[in-house]
Amino acid sequence: MTNAVSDAVKCDACDELHLPSVGAPSAIDNGWWLPYETFGYYSGFTDNLEAMMMSDDLLKSWSMCHACIVKFLDTFPLLAKSIERGAHPSPYDDKPCCSYAWSIAPNGETVFASGSEWIPRTEKIPPREYLVPKKSHLVNTPH
Repeated sequence: MTNAVSDAVKCDACDELHLPSVGAPSAIDNGWWLPYETFGYYSGFTDNLEAMMMSDDLLKSWSMCHACIVKFLDTFPLLAKSIERGAHPSPYDDKPCCSYAWSIAPNGETVFASGSEWIPRTEKIPPREYLVPKKSHLVNTPH
């Protein structure tokens, strides 16, 4: 039997302890593991030349919990566009945990989060307001 507190993984964004993932015990369940030393490139914001020569188990990384991931994606809406709706499973409750969840309804139908409600998978998912293209302030110039 394992001790839940000793097995817990700390979120590097909020400093709270969370249950580990079943598939990756050193990662947060329903979270992200971000090896930040591999984010960079030669002459980039972070130069990762040294990290590229290290083994994977020596790389520095961040762990982020579900709540912090949602805050991150809400802060950077263009990055959020790359995360598909239905990115992760969620228990079927009255309301979805976030707008990236999917679940199985009591009738066996796959449903996706849309705002604070579940909608059938076949229904068109309305775009979030900040994902609707806005008129650009940049002027297109011919090449």
